[in-house]
Amino acid sequence: MVGVELAEYLVQAGHAVTLIDSPSEELSQIANRLDLRVVQGDPTWPSVLREAGASNTELLVATSPQDEINIVTCSVAESLFNIPRKIARIRAPDFLNEQDKLFGPHAIPIDHIISPERIMADAVVDLMELPGVNAINTFAKDRLIITSVTCSNGGKLVGGQILDLEIYDGRCKVLAVYRNGELLTKLDNKNLEIGDEIFFCCERTRALNLIGALIPLKPNGKNVVIQGGSHIADALALRLAQRYNVKLIEPDAKRAQRITERLRDSNVELYCADASNIDFIMEEKLYQTDTFVAAAPNEESNIMSSLLVQRLNKVRTIAIIRQASFQDIAQSGNEIDAIISPREAIISALLSNILQEGVEKMRIFRQGQSEAIELLVQGTKRSSYVVGRKIEDLNIPTGVHFGMALRDKIILKVDENFTFEDGDRVVVFLTDRMQMRALVKLFKPRPFWLPRW
Repeated sequence: MVGVELAEYLVQAGHAVTLIDSPSEELSQIANRLDLRVVQGDPTWPSVLREAGASNTELLVATSPQDEINIVTCSVAESLFNIPRKIARIRAPDFLNEQDKLFGPHAIPIDHIISPERIMADAVVDLMELPGVNAINTFAKDRLIITSVTCSNGGKLVGGQILDLEIYDGRCKVLAVYRNGELLTKLDNKNLEIGDEIFFCCERTRALNLIGALIPLKPNGKNVVIQGGSHIADALALRLAQRYNVKLIEPDAKRAQRITERLRDSNVELYCADASNIDFIMEEKLYQTDTFVAAAPNEESNIMSSLLVQRLNKVRTIAIIRQASFQDIAQSGNEIDAIISPREAIISALLSNILQEGVEKMRIFRQGQSEAIELLVQGTKRSSYVVGRKIEDLNIPTGVHFGMALRDKIILKVDENFTFEDGDRVVVFLTDRMQMRALVKLFKPRPFWLPRW
């Protein structure tokens, strides 16, 4: 449940949270496990929202699996309780295609739309554009990225010192290195080894050059096979078909018939078959594709089909895996090139719209153990704790690693010589996610500060 996972994160970050859901044993367990208030009932009912404290609520997040419930909940919240900010998860293409007309201050009162299918499609497209990365997210008006790469034999800098990556390309900042799952400390004079997972921040246009220093780059071919059976797979096929030759494998005959109309005007080739069936893989020569994306709703099927095509012909594989335990299994053999967690991607999108106070964007990594955020520096030397100061002048929490910054249109490395200025967009990586609140508080202007109009 996205709503429960989001509530858990917000509680840990120190927010006062009320969770509304239908009565169930699971809901009772959540109330015992988390420091939050639980209200049982239908969130579309005024009486339930009133009991939950809607009259004094600053933010409503509607994450029910049903779009209609989320829409009505936000409408009731606006009409009766005037809740200032409303975020809703919307999945149906019919709603999303008319999004600009349907939602907003002069229509259905929803301030931010979260579409899981679009979020997942964006995540896969980013991975497609930068072959070889494990995870990626864009920041600072899409000028900067944070990405992770697992070093392999053939990388130009493997065996050399870790911080040589920053010298290799001046617009790069190493953020963290994990070896055998453990975070390395004090990176000075330490060498990169095969299997190290390195997180770094760089200008997006320079990313391929840096990736090539850590792993041998392979050409990004034009042929993509998608294992379907989900709304995510359908949306992804339509998105990728604009740039790639796409085959969508749908295992359910009735579902294949339903989505045929939606795919009619696209270049997607639709097959009704089981993508994990070895006979079908061999018959259709799926092992000759350039990229295989496993986007079925079943984790076991995604893992199995990815392993099959990878072992047959070293096909690049991207698998969508929801449960953390299956992610651990899939990563253990290093045979699946990239794993995308819907939980991480969707919660990151929700949090980017929820967290304010100078936080422009955020992304969770490593199953929520690490985070990256984009901070907007605001104020003057009098009104800000950071403006006009260097990192060494600040009480930076442990586990906070500064990356790059966008100042006007200029990209800068946040190092010992960097001085924070009003308007800077600073990208930060936290290996200790519990330090988020302290970091945001540090960058928040003093209470008497007034923004420029």
